[in-house]
Amino acid sequence: MEAHIKEILESKFEKELFESAIHNLNDVNNKLRYNNFAYSIRELSRHFLHRLSPDEHVKSCEWFKVITDNGKPTRTQRIKYAIQGGITDEMLKDLDFEVDELNEEIKSIKKTIDSLSRYTHINEDTFNLESSQVEKMSQKVFNELKTFVERVKSCKTDLTIFLDGKIEQHMIEEIIFNNYENVGALARRFSIDSSDVTNYHIIEINNDTIIVDISGDIHFALEYGSNKERREGDGLDINQSFPFQTKIRYEINKDFPSGNFEVDAFGVNTDSWYGEIDDDELDKMIDEEIEKEDNS
Repeated sequence: MEAHIKEILESKFEKELFESAIHNLNDVNNKLRYNNFAYSIRELSRHFLHRLSPDEHVKSCEWFKVITDNGKPTRTQRIKYAIQGGITDEMLKDLDFEVDELNEEIKSIKKTIDSLSRYTHINEDTFNLESSQVEKMSQKVFNELKTFVERVKSCKTDLTIFLDGKIEQHMIEEIIFNNYENVGALARRFSIDSSDVTNYHIIEINNDTIIVDISGDIHFALEYGSNKERREGDGLDINQSFPFQTKIRYEINKDFPSGNFEVDAFGVNTDSWYGEIDDDELDKMIDEEIEKEDNS
């Protein structure tokens, strides 16, 4: 259980805090070892949630409303942000996502966090526990923490997979209109035959942006020879494909995919070209092609 929980924590601080909690649990000479352990785990859950949902990000979301006296987000609001960022329930409903089911899950996750607080109270029945009791009760704490972390991640994964299904065609249409300067270094002229998106997925949903990571291949026709040579049939076209990777950043608004977006500047990976052919080989290829046309 301990190893599994440590794997799902991400920041260095979270992992160190978890290790300190385990150290408290293993301190058999300390009558408060269970209480200190439970308190540390509760604080770990708090830091985990705050990392996923910083105050300023949550408060800038359209759906955020001040509920607390100090104006800070509630646990429920933090969980909501950790899963859906600045996306409103109305937007999800318009996309036919099961919003009511998600909100019920958020309430359930909130109860899981609240349950961790119960274990931190020091009373006669939780003070100086026998080892067998410590083992039994610490497993409950472990299970609550594991459930909390995994359910937040699972809900967000379900949402991103759902949204992924709404954006494929839009990505393809936008990618093919980019300028590829490093391809221009291989040939004076080139044209794009087609592009294939082989992998794409949402990597981040924050307060105002949905970021999609995209990779695939673009198929080019590289054109060689001067205008005169090409008019006289002495030019050469070579079909070549190169991999690419980029990101699209969609603004969060009432529509998805949003019409307001930015495509990160990117080129294509032409390393394979340089690994396959040098200038002498290219000249030879052009001469052979010209010779074939002359003999035909």
